[in-house]
Amino acid sequence: MVALIAAPAGAQEVVESAAPRDPDPTLVEEPLVRIGALDGPLEYIFGDVAGAVRLDDGSIVVADEQSHSVRRYDADGRHLWTSGREGDGPGEYQGLRLLRNCPGVAITVFDWVLDRITELDPGGNVVDTRSLNSDGVNPYGEPACVHDGRLVYTPWPEDRGSVLDRAVGESWLWRMSLRVALGDGAAVLRSGIPGAERTRISRTSARPSYWGRGMVFAAVDTGVWLGTGDDYELEHLDWTGRVTRVARWAGPDLAVTNEQVERYRDYLMGLDRYADPEGRRRFQREVWPERRAYLPERFPAYESILALPDGGVWTRTHLWRAPGEELHLLDRNGVWLRRLMMPGGSVLLDAGRDWVLVQQRNAFDIPTVALYDLVEADR
Repeated sequence: MVALIAAPAGAQEVVESAAPRDPDPTLVEEPLVRIGALDGPLEYIFGDVAGAVRLDDGSIVVADEQSHSVRRYDADGRHLWTSGREGDGPGEYQGLRLLRNCPGVAITVFDWVLDRITELDPGGNVVDTRSLNSDGVNPYGEPACVHDGRLVYTPWPEDRGSVLDRAVGESWLWRMSLRVALGDGAAVLRSGIPGAERTRISRTSARPSYWGRGMVFAAVDTGVWLGTGDDYELEHLDWTGRVTRVARWAGPDLAVTNEQVERYRDYLMGLDRYADPEGRRRFQREVWPERRAYLPERFPAYESILALPDGGVWTRTHLWRAPGEELHLLDRNGVWLRRLMMPGGSVLLDAGRDWVLVQQRNAFDIPTVALYDLVEADR
């Protein structure tokens, strides 16, 4: 059921969804395409998949941060080309992220270490390299593309707050802003947004809060979907920064349970660094008590949102809330359309209304990229 709360001309509309409009989908049993291998040609072996996107022609582009390369595969998973290497020159990378929904047929790469945008043509050749902080503002996190050439990003906050003003164990939120760049210019879309939760952990230092809240955004042709994770709610900002629509829906309970805490403890305890007896003792004596003390009592409502070309968004619940991710699809008006339960071990990379591109690991813990169609789940 969807409730549309009408508003006067020029004011925001509120769309509230008590349940998804459409039946829950699920992944087909076998992927349409799977890319990644234990051995064989190097172009099919991944070390650290930093992102992947599916292009309009069905081809798949994968960023591998370990090899500092971008690789393109056709719709059947056959390797077409590899571009990039480690370095700081044109076509070289230090940190890799792929941007979605960018203009034209170019493949757009964001280097989060160099704060630089690189555009590749369909053949993998560099056609443009430019700094994202040409206006003197360093980005915090990766930007988002819009088809018309706009680039939306959030800078590091000007006032990050003094660690010494906080008690050990205290958490607080940096105040963030959204900027829009087009060509050589940039403008502030909104400022003072709660985001990037931090926790003071010692007399002189702080870190991102475990399972902490953060500002998330997704750029579409009509503006930006923006959320802080306090609840299942997103705001739609037009390109003047005005809130034109608020979407609300009913997601799972946000309270942190003992089962979730224990699952997190078991995951940490299974890391290689704690495999030997001394490491295990150190984990039990030092690491886990510190981690447990700083875990919150409530999860953020979502961890990220992913824009679709039609103006809708997929929202992704926090990774540690359940063994598998739960995704919620909202349309361009903010109506809750679908709820998708992802199988455990699948991490969302890209998606459309009826397909998902995910990272998985095979029996030898080797990363693979798999494309699945979505079908209606059996009831």
